[in-house]
Amino acid sequence: MAKKMAKKAPAKKSASKKAPAKKSPAKKAAKAPAKKAGKAAAPAKKSGKSSGPATGMAPVSTGTGANPMQVGKTLVTMFNQGKLKEIEDFYWTPGIVSCEGFGVNAEWRGRAAAAQKNADWAKDHKMHGATAEGPFVGSTGFAVKFKIDMETISTGKREMMEEVGVYTVRDGKIVREEFMYSIPAQ
Repeated sequence: MAKKMAKKAPAKKSASKKAPAKKSPAKKAAKAPAKKAGKAAAPAKKSGKSSGPATGMAPVSTGTGANPMQVGKTLVTMFNQGKLKEIEDFYWTPGIVSCEGFGVNAEWRGRAAAAQKNADWAKDHKMHGATAEGPFVGSTGFAVKFKIDMETISTGKREMMEEVGVYTVRDGKIVREEFMYSIPAQ
């Protein structure tokens, strides 16, 4: 009986003569060109898979113009030469956002508002000296460490202040600056 069951099954056709597999409707839709110019074909949904964000590496760009390293180096040089107003004039975009750190926790939007913030600070503070170190360059911007010998006019208190400015660059200009303060131990 075992010999009867062990009969050979009919030989299968070779892979080269195999009929082409039929494509699923989802695969056909994904490969089909758009019906009208200007409209993209909707990608087919894959069954059983989430539609979460893609993973992996993606290139980062700050657009055209000077890159974060170039802007950062120039800003540090200009700051160390005392050209603070020139930095604003040359690098700020009309829509700049200037954010002050811990204790202030506020941001000013637009060139006029950011310039007014700086003018208000200067009314009650006198800088006896200041230096900038860096830049520390990233993909979309740079950071600079500032050391400022300053006096608060209303109190007469003089102190060394340290802060880090983090700048975001787009198209060769600064679109956002955020200042993070060194808080002395208490």
